[in-house]
Amino acid sequence: MRKILSAALILTIASGVAMAGAPKAHECPMARSKMCANLCPEKMKGVETVSENTEKGVEITMTAKDKETIAKVQELALVHYNAKDAMEAGCPGRVEGSQIKVTNIKTGARVEITGATPEVIKKIQAASMKEHKTAAPAKGTKPETKKGIKTAAKYVCPMGCASSDKPGKCPKCGMDMKEKK
Repeated sequence: MRKILSAALILTIASGVAMAGAPKAHECPMARSKMCANLCPEKMKGVETVSENTEKGVEITMTAKDKETIAKVQELALVHYNAKDAMEAGCPGRVEGSQIKVTNIKTGARVEITGATPEVIKKIQAASMKEHKTAAPAKGTKPETKKGIKTAAKYVCPMGCASSDKPGKCPKCGMDMKEKK
């Protein structure tokens, strides 16, 4: 019995030491409460977001005008994009096989979301198109024909939660979608 207890004690201590010495990845402080999705730096007030398709995925640039918002965007971009589980389900960063690189720029942050295979790249770009409604084509490529472009949303939530190309209830707040004028 003593041998079992001492072995359990040694294992507990060893695992604690191993975990304490392991480098920690950036973790969203609110990941467990799913509030991180509401703190997406792209959706902050005063932030302009531009999404552009690249050969390997997408590049999302978030810029702001005042120093305080710029600093907040830079901090949140690091935290948000390094916590895949806390991102919204449709975020291009959640695509299986995607790789994310966050770079601070003078006026905010730039996020590169890339994939190693054409299938992953296509999924990343499709998710970005859905998330940002418009994504510029990759530099040096022609824009898609009308056949490949989705129609613009015709219905919007009165609270601004979501948009859709068909009537129904808002998936976030449950209100009736109103026709866009």
